[in-house]
Amino acid sequence: MIWRFFGFFLLGWLIMAGSPAGAAGPFTYRLPQGPGVDPAAVTVVGQPQTHHIVRYENLYQIARQYDLGFWELARFQRALDHFYLPWETDIVIPTQWVIPPNPGSAGYLLNVAELRGYRFFPDRHEVWTFPIGIGVFEFKTPIGQRFRVQNKSVNPGWRIPAGLQAKYGMAYMPPGEDNPVGTRWMGLSHYGLHGTHAPMGVGRLVSHGCIRHYPEDIEKLFDMTPVGTTVDIIYEPVKFGFLEGRTYMEVHEDIYFKIPDMLQYARQRLQARGLAGRIDWTRFLKAVEEKTGAPVDISRY
Repeated sequence: MIWRFFGFFLLGWLIMAGSPAGAAGPFTYRLPQGPGVDPAAVTVVGQPQTHHIVRYENLYQIARQYDLGFWELARFQRALDHFYLPWETDIVIPTQWVIPPNPGSAGYLLNVAELRGYRFFPDRHEVWTFPIGIGVFEFKTPIGQRFRVQNKSVNPGWRIPAGLQAKYGMAYMPPGEDNPVGTRWMGLSHYGLHGTHAPMGVGRLVSHGCIRHYPEDIEKLFDMTPVGTTVDIIYEPVKFGFLEGRTYMEVHEDIYFKIPDMLQYARQRLQARGLAGRIDWTRFLKAVEEKTGAPVDISRY
């Protein structure tokens, strides 16, 4: 029975690994023209989907199939036993997002707080979005900075930082399946956007500051991101968006422990957007309390 279980698990793994996940996008967006509610604005993109859990499927497989990070799905589906999923059950997949505020001219905007990046094309009002892995607490991904893609490389080697050379037993790791940066590298400074040899780390705090992507995602991002593209890194756990004249709110966990009072922070963000008189406060409070990481309709009517 044990071998049978692992046989099914391995088969599912091989099928999933051989089937590239569909990247989230492109989506069409329209930024609001001012404070308050703009009925014509479209800043909530994508739509939730339903997934039917089959025998021996695991949460990581499902997350990657829908181009989500592991914790992105796990936090939304907190009621599930993440190690023993209920077979033959339908679950909601949170493939809908509020785009970050003030994307401006950013080519690639990384919101560390939600473990997700947004590749904007302002000239045609399109956006793609990808889950990311970020720096662990001791080596946080730098926030509040603007970078530019300085160089790009296919099948790169890795010049290992001095502090990690003892761990790996070398100063330089050649390209290959054991190379942590994967098959694509886009250098920002001594940080970079890259793939990974360990996809389960996407959607988690795993790196020494660089930004990891699923192998299939970094290949898409690499092809659509030329040298010189701007890369902004922000930390915004509370976002407000619009769709069909309704107001949505998306709240994430404070993963870097930067916000002492999330409720006060959310109220300040709401007031700054000129929305305080246009929302249902019960829905607002519930969204802040639950922090599902998915858009919640907080419209008054």
